[in-house]
Amino acid sequence: MSKRDPVNFPRINLISLLAGALALASLFLPWWGLDASGFGSSVSPRWTLWNGPSTDSIFRGSTQPYPTLTSASPIIGALVVISALLALAGSFTRNIRPLIGSFILSVLTPIAYLGVVSYAVTNSCNGQSNCLSGPFGKETVFGITVNWGFQIGFYLYVVAGTLTLVGLGFHRIFHKTIPTTQKSSPQPSTSPS
Repeated sequence: MSKRDPVNFPRINLISLLAGALALASLFLPWWGLDASGFGSSVSPRWTLWNGPSTDSIFRGSTQPYPTLTSASPIIGALVVISALLALAGSFTRNIRPLIGSFILSVLTPIAYLGVVSYAVTNSCNGQSNCLSGPFGKETVFGITVNWGFQIGFYLYVVAGTLTLVGLGFHRIFHKTIPTTQKSSPQPSTSPS
């Protein structure tokens, strides 16, 4: 009986592949929204990165903040797409740089979105006491309970960023990447003179 040759599996980083897929999936899910309920009825406006609030019915006071949220969200969406594409590209290459770029974007993008939502919500109140008090929270006024905050798309993207970090570790261990400084430095000769 002959000995079989070992099977060579393709070197695909499945963890970063999953991270890229989750980041792309988060684009189509709501990232921020409200849940209002009271007197036997409820309403739940939620927004993805591609559609922001279209009226000022949610944000009381100034009309400036909701266009800010509407116009800045597609920029955040573009950063999510770039991060996902870098994670997908990094899963098929031995180079670790696309995964590093994806991870950096996966850290900065939620922070930027938090800033955009915080700006839109706090500036819409104009000092009113019966208004949303930050990017997330809960309030009950006259029997109507309002919950607001980040939704499943935002959290799914945070999970994708965490998986990108795990994928970076996987890439370093199983792809045996060599830092570029070691590749370019000349090797000392071992022959005696």
